[in-house]
Amino acid sequence: MGKAGGYIGKWNSLSGYGKITFLKSVFCLLWIKAGLSLLSFSTFRKFFHKLTGNQTSKEFSQEQIDMTVWAVDTAANLLPLELLCLPRALATKYLLRGAPSLTLEIGVEINPAKKFEAHAWIEKNGTIIIGDWPTSISYQRLWVWE
Repeated sequence: MGKAGGYIGKWNSLSGYGKITFLKSVFCLLWIKAGLSLLSFSTFRKFFHKLTGNQTSKEFSQEQIDMTVWAVDTAANLLPLELLCLPRALATKYLLRGAPSLTLEIGVEINPAKKFEAHAWIEKNGTIIIGDWPTSISYQRLWVWE
């Protein structure tokens, strides 16, 4: 059965919430990728802000957060598109919108010997929940998108 069998087995083991979260992740990643590809970043940011702004505060359990992160990462790995850190962070931020303790962080690598590298990640109360990087890399925050 191989890899496909593993995915089918995982799908079958998911709760209803897990399946819905995974399908929402697929849809969310696709529209974010389309938006980032077709719109200027400024226009996309305004559109994204309208979709995520004015949400009532909502707390998510750690299990819901973990399931959302798993669903976004898995969907991003399975879709035949290049979905790196920014679309993953934006999808997670959107799916967990209303959570007051989540911030989308954007930074650059501090290493003069390398070319410019940027990275995006989501933090909850200072702890990275998606977009973690190896300890050998250090990113300097440039922008926090709350």
